[in-house]
Amino acid sequence: MKRLYYLFRGTEFARTISNDLQNAGINEGQLHFLSHDQAGLQTAHVPQADIFDERDIPHSGTWGAITGLGIGILFGSYLISTELGAHMSLGVFLFVCILFTFFGAWAGGFIGISSDNHHISRFHDALEEGDTLLMLDTYDEREETRLKQLMHTRHMEASYEGEEENFKVFL
Repeated sequence: MKRLYYLFRGTEFARTISNDLQNAGINEGQLHFLSHDQAGLQTAHVPQADIFDERDIPHSGTWGAITGLGIGILFGSYLISTELGAHMSLGVFLFVCILFTFFGAWAGGFIGISSDNHHISRFHDALEEGDTLLMLDTYDEREETRLKQLMHTRHMEASYEGEEENFKVFL
C-alpha cells in the first residue's frame, strides 16, 4: 500500500477532488482530508482524517510499549537478583514485564495525542497557513499511476507532495 500526499489552498476544492476520485473507483476509506478548517471540510461532505491520521498515538504508544517492556525486563531481572527474587516465580516476572509494557503504551499514547502524526509533521506549517492535505491510499501500482494522472490533469490546484511506500497506519 502507498499513501500519496497532495496539498491545496483552502477547502473549496475538496468536494470536487473527492467526487472525481470516487468516480474513478476510489472508495471513501482511501481518502483522508485534513485541514484546520473543520467546518469547511464538513460543509464539503468529504471524508476527514481521523485522530490516528492526525495525531501520533499509535506510533508513540508502540514505542512506549517497547520501552516499557525493556524497563520491565530490567526491573524484573533486578528483582530476581535480590533476596526477594529467590521467592519470585516466572509468573511474577512476566506480570512485572506486562505491567511495565502496558504502562509504557499508556504513557506513549498520551505523548502521541499531544503531537502531530510523524507521517504528516512536515505539513504542519502549510496546514497552519490554511492549506488542506489530501492523503490518498493506493493498493497497487496501476491504481497509483491512474490516480496520479487524474490528479495531475484534472486538479492542478493540488500540488503533489510525495508518497510513502508500504504505509502502515500504526507505525
